[in-house]
Amino acid sequence: MDRRYRDADFLRRRHVERGQSASDIADECGVTASTVSRWLSRHGIERDPRYKDEGWLFEQYVERGRRQQDIADDCDVAKSTISHWLSRHGITDGASYERTQCENCGEYFRYAPSLRDGVYCSNGCANDQRKRQVTIECTGCGETFERRASLDTEYCSMACWGQDIRIEGDFYCGIWNEQRRKALERDGYECVECGISNTEHKARFGRELDVHHRVPVRQFAKWDLPIRDAHSLRNLVTYCRTHHPDALGTTVEPD
Repeated sequence: MDRRYRDADFLRRRHVERGQSASDIADECGVTASTVSRWLSRHGIERDPRYKDEGWLFEQYVERGRRQQDIADDCDVAKSTISHWLSRHGITDGASYERTQCENCGEYFRYAPSLRDGVYCSNGCANDQRKRQVTIECTGCGETFERRASLDTEYCSMACWGQDIRIEGDFYCGIWNEQRRKALERDGYECVECGISNTEHKARFGRELDVHHRVPVRQFAKWDLPIRDAHSLRNLVTYCRTHHPDALGTTVEPD
């Protein structure tokens, strides 16, 4: 084994003067790159990465036609680092990347439109928004309450949700049960959003699938329209508890 990698002068000549990478020196001495890197650090030998030199990078990428991955391997860095510096030096136009502002933290970041939507700079910021609390007014009692922004419920409690359904009992009398059955049959006894069956829904939630009114029944009463019209099949759709727009947050499975 060639132990010259332990000599500071040898390492300085190879790494700084000749611009050899830790991998190059390791190959020459028959050791691993991490071993050479450790001795470079021990001797305090540093040099500016070659990829930060515009002239050198231009020569490698344009004149010699080397692949970004090959340059990255030569410099012991990730391919994305080389892509960044090629764009920064103006050697490539960076057209595959766009720059935008994170909607959560306000920081600017670069992203590839083909891979990301460019809304949040990180998973952490995306999750912050999913957990963000919003204040809304309960449809049932009129009191304000907080819920996660990602949920759709309009009620502060199960009591309010149940009370809203019970207002003017004849809302859900008459043809309601028959229309509910027809809506379930039309939708194949499955949630139109996720496809969960009525049988599986009973097992998971302890109740049958919900039949939701696209336009709430109470709106027909406010508009002085026949409640019968609220129960027309075109106004009904089958949902599970997870996707029912009026389901309470405590009954909706986590996102």
